[in-house]
Amino acid sequence: MRVLAGAILFAAGTAPFAVGLAIITYLLSSATGLAAAVVTACAVGLGILLPLAIHNHLALLGNRALRQEVAAKLTAPGYPLEGLAFVGFSPGESLRVWEGETDRDVGFLEIAEAALVYRGDTFAWALRREDIDAVELLAMPGAPQRVAVSWHTPGQPPRTFTVGSREASTLKASNRATVALFEALEKWYAESGELGEVPTLGPPPTSVAGSLLLDKLPAGSCLSVLAISAMSMLCVWYVAQQMTAAGFYCHAILWSGLIAVGAMLFASYFLSYLQAAEGRESSRPLTPK
Repeated sequence: MRVLAGAILFAAGTAPFAVGLAIITYLLSSATGLAAAVVTACAVGLGILLPLAIHNHLALLGNRALRQEVAAKLTAPGYPLEGLAFVGFSPGESLRVWEGETDRDVGFLEIAEAALVYRGDTFAWALRREDIDAVELLAMPGAPQRVAVSWHTPGQPPRTFTVGSREASTLKASNRATVALFEALEKWYAESGELGEVPTLGPPPTSVAGSLLLDKLPAGSCLSVLAISAMSMLCVWYVAQQMTAAGFYCHAILWSGLIAVGAMLFASYFLSYLQAAEGRESSRPLTPK
C-alpha cells in the first residue's frame, strides 16, 4: 500500500509538468507566446498544490479496508464492536515510526466504566482507571495528533502509550477525530464512577523495539539526500541552460520543475524506505557468532 501511495503522489507531482510540456510542444502554435506562459503558470501551480492535496488523502489509504479486516477478526470470537473507536496504538510517549507507520497496532478501544479495553490486530489489553496517571493531547507541527496516556502498575516505573483515531480517510479528519477521542477520554478520566469488572487481558505492551523516533533521520539519509539533490540540480542546470539558450523559456521552467519536484518526491519516499528498513533491522534479535 505504501508503494501505491508513493507512486500516486509521484504521479500527482510530475504529471502537471509533463502535461504542460506536451501542450506547449504539440498543441500550441507558439511555445513562447502568452498561451504558453499561461499553461506554464498553471502547470507550476498544480505541480506544487496537487501533491499537498493528494497527500491529505493518501496518508490513510486503505484505512477502511484495514478496519473491516480487524473487525472481522474480532467479531469471529464474539467481541461486540458497536460504538467502539477504531484507533492506532503505539507504546512509548514519543511519536515513533514502525516500518513507515505511526502505529504499532490497530484495533478497537472501549471506554468502559472501570477501564480502557483494547483489542487489536496484534495486541489486547485492559487498563484500570485507577492505574492511569494522566491523559494528554500531543500536538506537533506537521505530525499527526496523538493522545498520550500515562499509567503505572504497583512496583513499576510510570509508562506511557499513545493512541490516534483511525476513524477517518484524511489526515485533517483523523486529527479532528483524535481531538474528539481525547475529549472523551479526558471526560471519562475525570469521572469517579464505581469500579466494575475488567477483562483479564493484561496491561498494555511497552516494548518499542523495531521503531524509530519520528523526527530522527535514518542512517545514510543525509548522504542520500545530498546525492539526489546534487544530481537533480545538475540536471536542472544543464536542461535550463540548453532551453534558455534556444529561447524556450517555458520549456526550461517546466523541465526544471519536472526534475526538481520528481527528485524531491523520490527523496521523500526513499527516506521513508530507509526509515522502515532501519526499524526492521533494529527489531531483529541478536544471534551469537
